[in-house]
Amino acid sequence: MRSDGADAMGAVTRVLITGATGFIGRATVDAALGAGLEVVAVQRQAGIDRTGVTYVSADLTVRDSVKSLASAMDGCDGVIHLAAAVSGNAEDHARLTIAGTEHVIAAMKHAGVGHLTLASSLAVYDTSKVPIGAALTDSTPRVSADRPRDAYSDAKAKQETLALNAGFGSVTLLRPGIVYDANHLWNAHLGVAVGPFLFRSSPDDPLPMCHVQRCAAALVQATTQRLRDTITLVDPNLPTRRAVIAELQKTGWPKLVLPLSWRVLSSAAHVLGPVSSKLPGLLRASVLRQRLLPITYRFHAPENLDLPDASPEWEVAT
Repeated sequence: MRSDGADAMGAVTRVLITGATGFIGRATVDAALGAGLEVVAVQRQAGIDRTGVTYVSADLTVRDSVKSLASAMDGCDGVIHLAAAVSGNAEDHARLTIAGTEHVIAAMKHAGVGHLTLASSLAVYDTSKVPIGAALTDSTPRVSADRPRDAYSDAKAKQETLALNAGFGSVTLLRPGIVYDANHLWNAHLGVAVGPFLFRSSPDDPLPMCHVQRCAAALVQATTQRLRDTITLVDPNLPTRRAVIAELQKTGWPKLVLPLSWRVLSSAAHVLGPVSSKLPGLLRASVLRQRLLPITYRFHAPENLDLPDASPEWEVAT
């Protein structure tokens, strides 16, 4: 074992990537190829021929996928697991995020692959434990299984537990912030979208943005080093909400930005608490707190990783 916690099992030369056609998946395939790795890309439909990439069609939600996944993992030194539901109800997340991860883990055990890098999310942190104006840090507790904030954060936390309990030689949990590039700037932390309008909260609040190239590089480097670690990943310098909205407006939307007091929303959410399960996210106190209430972010810089900073030159929160 090396001093950094990685297994001395020889160089990683071939990796399997699930969710390879997704936003993060495409960038991760590019990063893996750029690092000189052979890639097995798992997706629902076969991809266009590309040097260095072997495509495998599989539906991770069905148990029958385990056999084909295990076969596809032959010769692989690690797995980067990205496939997960990003929206939907608890049943949707149970089917793709939870069952899909169970099937990937079963296939890895069958194939004898010893390293898993899991793309989790900043959403697993329980922001109800962070006072308004205080910092969300690596030591902030995860969301509670008995009182989840929403189906997404609950599923991602359960997915982490599955990975850590799988018994592999090494597991990396990567918790990226809001993953973006110039064409993917919209996120629910910006405010409430209504037609051509955006109702935004405090303009000077920092947003936990993470450029997709930085995220992809971290996923690949954690795998090639077989890290045993939990990494929360955001850009080195976090922009203000105002700065992200300004970049977004260059695309032609929103046409008009209007102020929205988080205090008004917070008061409404508490009054509506008894019927919160039937309400939109921003009228549920726990979701509102995560997305719009003023907090800062302070995480340890990832060690042993040489990551790019591809963020725009935008206004940085102080």
